[in-house]
Amino acid sequence: MPEKFNFDTNYCCNPDVVLREEDEVGGLLFNPDTNQVKVVNTSGLFIWKQFATMNRCEKVLDAVLKEFEEADAEQAKCDLEEFVEHLLNSGFLGEVEVL
Repeated sequence: MPEKFNFDTNYCCNPDVVLREEDEVGGLLFNPDTNQVKVVNTSGLFIWKQFATMNRCEKVLDAVLKEFEEADAEQAKCDLEEFVEHLLNSGFLGEVEVL
């Protein structure tokens, strides 16, 4: 069952996923658990790196808006939510419980 996205939840990269940066336009994510490969562009790569350590989407959105100054805040939020949901549902990203 797909995981429900929550903007206030802490998320972190699946530690088994391998990142291969191709060049300045993006990279590849490989999930050995599922044998899936995801191609990510520059913004996807930037977002992925924000979740290298536990992070909340609110902080990641702030970082995205600082890094990509030309980005529209509402569109960036929608794109971030869609990207995170996709990564959650495919096992590339996971929810982290804070005790």
